[in-house]
Amino acid sequence: MTADLRRSLLELHRLLLDVQRRQVERISGRMSAAELLQAATDDLRFSWITELFKPIAALDEAHHDGDDAAVERATEQIRALLVEPAPDSGFGRRYLQVLQDEPAVVLVHRDVTAAL
Repeated sequence: MTADLRRSLLELHRLLLDVQRRQVERISGRMSAAELLQAATDDLRFSWITELFKPIAALDEAHHDGDDAAVERATEQIRALLVEPAPDSGFGRRYLQVLQDEPAVVLVHRDVTAAL
């Protein structure tokens, strides 16, 4: 795993959390950092982002452990989610919408896919 890929993935994850936080705040009011952390782990409105977070965490762990096969598996999972998002999946549908609405996400998406 390259440093560019890791940095881009973490930035993408941060941006997706921020997008979802803003959507929730429009309905429910301002969230504190602690509320955001809790929501990111427990709130169903954030669950679609978990589909990306899990392989990112697996990639970090595999890289740390020096497990090249696991690094490749996690990279393939990420590639499958991001290179051609499936519009009929929960993640793909939401991600494609965010790509339409958020220019910053498009730029980071470009960085991630280039690093993959």
